[in-house]
Amino acid sequence: MKNKKILFDLSATQPFSGNDFHGGGEYAKVVFYRLFELLPADVSLEVFFNPYRNPESEIEEFCNKKGLTIHLCRNNAEISKLLLNRKYDVFYSALPYGYSDIVIPFETRFVYTIHGLRHLEYLADKYESKYRKNNIKAIVKRFIFLFIPFLGNRYKKEKNIRKLSKLFSLTENQTIITVSNHSKYSIAYFFPDVNINQIKVFYSPLKKYSINEQNEIRILNSFSVESGKYILIISGDRSEKGAYRACRVLYNVFNKQNRIPENIKVLVLGVSYKKPYRRLTNNSGRFIFHDYVSTEELETFYKNAYLFLYPTLNEGFGYPPLEAMKYGTICACSANSSITEIYGNSVIYFNPFDETEMSNRILQSFDEEIRREKYEAMAMRYKLIRERQEHDLDALVRNIISYETYQTN
Repeated sequence: MKNKKILFDLSATQPFSGNDFHGGGEYAKVVFYRLFELLPADVSLEVFFNPYRNPESEIEEFCNKKGLTIHLCRNNAEISKLLLNRKYDVFYSALPYGYSDIVIPFETRFVYTIHGLRHLEYLADKYESKYRKNNIKAIVKRFIFLFIPFLGNRYKKEKNIRKLSKLFSLTENQTIITVSNHSKYSIAYFFPDVNINQIKVFYSPLKKYSINEQNEIRILNSFSVESGKYILIISGDRSEKGAYRACRVLYNVFNKQNRIPENIKVLVLGVSYKKPYRRLTNNSGRFIFHDYVSTEELETFYKNAYLFLYPTLNEGFGYPPLEAMKYGTICACSANSSITEIYGNSVIYFNPFDETEMSNRILQSFDEEIRREKYEAMAMRYKLIRERQEHDLDALVRNIISYETYQTN
């Protein structure tokens, strides 16, 4: 009997231009390492990268050290050729959204993860133009989505439905992995022809990371913040994360009342275009804007924040609050999409489109009694989520290598 062969898409781990971190890439890394740990002796593993993007150095070194067969695929035609020539039993991708036109042999089981349907559920926000520099393309898009929103949103939705419909219909020999019940039933709603029994829900795994405590003070000082004396907001250049509206809310809260101590600052990360933010806050000394940071820096900021504010407009799972919760940091989050499913009563919720309600919840986050309640709930919820993540990561890997799929609760 021939050995089973698996092809793993490691292009998902390669950084995109201008952003060294993305959740799908981190997810792919964790799945890849666990798959290698659990790989049976009669199963061989091959991988491919995109030669047009730099491989993540840690992953590349690991593959070379372990002697894995590495392929370079510049486009979907080359991925199709690889699948047809090498006759794999399983092809796995953690970021398959661009693969709607690849050719998959019927005997190859296509296992892939759909993290969410943001491009269908979330279409445009009135502050979207604040996140990017003005150019002809941005001006045209702003005109369409502000003055002809129905036309713009309908075009975006129809385009993405066509693209995903092709992906879901590439082969009947498939297993669709998703990361929350919200995402599972979003797929079921938008794509009623998809066999719901082919959709498995496995929580997104959390990457383990240890902070070098000796570097914490240096990192905090370099960003002019003190431990426990700042509100953290991330992904400042992504409109779907809602950072601009959150800064607008905080600026107004600071100006209208004195219930938040004056030494509390706001650290906004991932802001590659700072001009709209600075105009909004009138160069207030309480706001600090910075581009993307290293993993060590981000972990340090999660750990030392007084509050992690997450005004996201859509999530398939929602990693960031969990990253903050592991350090005992109180979180205030949007009550939408998958967030309430994942975090239960462990965070403070608000409607991300309601600036009055967001202001209310920010003030609540400074109430010591409410904070004590959330600390207790957070500790219990974090333990439950971590147990589910560990279980589901093994279940996902065993599904890729055709072990019996575990049942999730």
